[in-house]
Amino acid sequence: MVYSYLFEAKSIQHYLFKTGKVKDIIATSERLDLLIDDNKESLLSKVLHSAQLTSDLVSHKSEISDNTIRFIRCKGGAFYCYSKDKLPLVKLRNLWTLALQQMFPTLEFTDALVSADTLQKAIQKGHKQLAADRNTPTVKFPIATSIAERSTRTGEAATPISSQAKHESPEDKQCLDLDTNLHRQAYRNLGMKEGSALQDKFTPPSLKSNKGEPRNVYYPVDLENNFQFLAKNAIKKSDKEAIKDMALIHIDGNGLGLLLRALQSTLKKATDDQFCNAFRQFSEALSTATQQAAQQATLAIYNVANYQLPNSSKVYLPMRPLVLGGDDVTLLCRADLALKYSTIFCKAFKESSQKALVGLYKEHLVNAEKIKPYLTASGGILYHKANHPFIHSHHLVEGLCAKAKKLTKTIDENIGPAALAFFRLSNSVSSDIETLCTQSQRFNVKDKDNEQVLSLGVNAYVVDENDNHQSIDNLLRCINLSNEPKSPISMTKWRQMATALALGNKVEADRIYDRAVNLGDVKLSQQQEEQLRRLSGRSSGNNNFEKWYWPINNQDPTQLQSVISDMLIVDHFAEVNTVELSNTNIEEIA
Repeated sequence: MVYSYLFEAKSIQHYLFKTGKVKDIIATSERLDLLIDDNKESLLSKVLHSAQLTSDLVSHKSEISDNTIRFIRCKGGAFYCYSKDKLPLVKLRNLWTLALQQMFPTLEFTDALVSADTLQKAIQKGHKQLAADRNTPTVKFPIATSIAERSTRTGEAATPISSQAKHESPEDKQCLDLDTNLHRQAYRNLGMKEGSALQDKFTPPSLKSNKGEPRNVYYPVDLENNFQFLAKNAIKKSDKEAIKDMALIHIDGNGLGLLLRALQSTLKKATDDQFCNAFRQFSEALSTATQQAAQQATLAIYNVANYQLPNSSKVYLPMRPLVLGGDDVTLLCRADLALKYSTIFCKAFKESSQKALVGLYKEHLVNAEKIKPYLTASGGILYHKANHPFIHSHHLVEGLCAKAKKLTKTIDENIGPAALAFFRLSNSVSSDIETLCTQSQRFNVKDKDNEQVLSLGVNAYVVDENDNHQSIDNLLRCINLSNEPKSPISMTKWRQMATALALGNKVEADRIYDRAVNLGDVKLSQQQEEQLRRLSGRSSGNNNFEKWYWPINNQDPTQLQSVISDMLIVDHFAEVNTVELSNTNIEEIA
């Protein structure tokens, strides 16, 4: 008989952003990063040590006995483990849930303790119980009754603010909810301003310092005063408007479910040890690939945009890590560097995953159907003001990520290409991303003959070059052609056309376009039109392509598509072309 215990933390993004305050988001993310991991600093490891339970969490080569707890997965806010003896798992469950509710009182989670003849059957049974447990939420303490005072930021039951939390947030003089109180205590006591395990996961090896020595690179905490919103030598007039703009990035892996099902299928006849080792290997390989991709993207930011604060020798980067677990990455980044970071991450993740999974693939998946030897990642980029409520931002960026993943699955239902979706948020709203795109980018326009619906943005693009689908590279080429000195249709013309279309006047937009083409260089006009055609994913002989727009589908000619809005967004937040000096003094930017 095999006994298995499964645990999963739920709604982590909602828990992370619920106060909407950057200091709380940072403290929460750092604490959550220490929740579950295969090192001695994690809360899970400390619970096992305090309970005097033997396990292979930290050391794979530890001696195995019937009462040893073996871990199949222990990353990304979840862990699966099993043992031949039930008592160690019962003890772990009791102490783990107690510690969790003391450290993170309102964090949603599901868990299941099951038994079966084999490990595979136990895991399958456990997943079913987790799904059932998800529909029966537990009561969280303290309970906010009708007469109880509530926290103004979260609406949860208020508790007296501790002295440590009060020192970190003097503006909150009376009370906070219990979770926020704990986050701010940890923020002060653990020294999260200077560094943590989460920040180390993003930091490339070449920028890491030896233990006990000063760090080589830091990430800003006070976004209002210490974050570099704009490069020192940004010379375009439009760049002045980008001050206080930043981007929230959320990237998630593709094809994990498919790969896990294939791995499970090939291991049907495997022993419990083989099954455990294979899935533990996959969990660690995925974590390694994600960290390496994040570090490559961080290094690219360091090479172009590191800076120093006044009267300080510390080197900072214009980004702030928030989440790195499993195949998920979430961070805040300077607006003009967000697309660069995201594209580098997606490309690096594909390469890193192929290297990390090579052993697992050769041993178990080489004969599996529809399985590729790598994984890809798709994500969303939300451009917004630094003072925008983050509690709304994370819902929107998750929606953008879902939009990108939908494009990925449309191209290839197995493991499709990496994709990115982006949107610029100009005001504080609580709508979902689809509603926002409809309201700001879809307009009823009148032509000479009939009325049509025109969408000014595609929003989602594949990262690698692709002539059959909208790609980031093709979009950037369109923008570069429009920024040429003698370009017939300049970015100013596109902006004028967008204004006319927002008023429903397609006739005026056509007139601006036609006049610009007629007065401009014929060769450049042809280049721009051909690049737009490539961006549309239509061949040169396709008659459905009309100048600067095309039908969304061939069955309904009244539904039109264009990329004007996407071009304006990417151009507005384009990376500064001039060589940026390192160690920029932030005072010189203001």
